[in-house]
Amino acid sequence: GTGLRAGAMCKVPLFSAREDFKKILGKMGLQARGTAGVDSASTGGTWDISNADRLGKSEVVLCNIFIEGVAKVCKWEAELEEGKDISAEVEAVMSS
Repeated sequence: GTGLRAGAMCKVPLFSAREDFKKILGKMGLQARGTAGVDSASTGGTWDISNADRLGKSEVVLCNIFIEGVAKVCKWEAELEEGKDISAEVEAVMSS
């Protein structure tokens, strides 16, 4: 394994307001930390989102999990801003 952690600060106040926010991220192989690191709170819906796994996968696999997952989260946030329903997409992730 590599020990790689890829992370980005993402402002997703609508999506992160869901009670199942961290559970959805976990299903996607991601995790969220607050703006001040581990066990801290979010500030204004901003979260440090990163890959959950660190060992046992290649750098390419870990980066792709991160990139694809964060892109999906950002897409969902934009759709929520437009008033769209993302429940079917979220359910597809949760049932996979």
